[in-house]
Amino acid sequence: MSESIEKFEGFKPTAERAHNGIALIYDLEGFSRFFNQPDIHEYIPKYLNHVIGAVENAIYGGVNDFIDETDHKILPFLPEHRKFMGDGSLYVWVQKDIENIFTQKFIGNLCNRLWNIKKAFGKLNTRITSDVPVFELPQKIRFGIARGTIYELTTDKGDKEYIGFCINLASRLQSYCPSLGFIASARINLENSSLQKNGYVKVVAKKIKGFPKEIVIVDKTEYLGLAPDLKKDLFEEINPIT
Repeated sequence: MSESIEKFEGFKPTAERAHNGIALIYDLEGFSRFFNQPDIHEYIPKYLNHVIGAVENAIYGGVNDFIDETDHKILPFLPEHRKFMGDGSLYVWVQKDIENIFTQKFIGNLCNRLWNIKKAFGKLNTRITSDVPVFELPQKIRFGIARGTIYELTTDKGDKEYIGFCINLASRLQSYCPSLGFIASARINLENSSLQKNGYVKVVAKKIKGFPKEIVIVDKTEYLGLAPDLKKDLFEEINPIT
């Protein structure tokens, strides 16, 4: 006889006070098509383990040998929360004391490591085919990052969930312009010197549902490579970008 699932008893009546937080969401483009192939149940766990392993090497420290990068150190501040979401995952960092843990080095390293995975995702898929002999693998990974107020909800058993506008925004950003695949809200406060050093620029995303006129950070070369009509439809430039 199977064990019964315990009924959800609800969260405590009061959420923990608001904290400054960063939310990261990634999504695998084409996962539904991949999922609907014959006998895919034999390969889905292997595929997801490869992808999650690569992302968490970037976050928790480790070597992604399909990427040419030299810094594999653990980020100075690890996520408070992570949640698998089927075709992607959510990671939440929470600042719970006065000290500003979201330093320029932390934010810059996080963005660069994730962008490197996005850029080299085809190489990761090539590695994966040795374990997953399936032709139609998800072809892209998309990242959205945002910063803002986070609230922690807890149950009497100690289970935790997080809510906040930055989680919603990160979700919108990862799907906003699939041709880019990496979009961060300018609210992460990456300084102009860091933007220039790492090849990012700020533009205005003007059609994010629920977040009109959101200033975002994108890779300059990829942004300039967008089709003119797509660029005009989705973005406005704060200053001319050449």
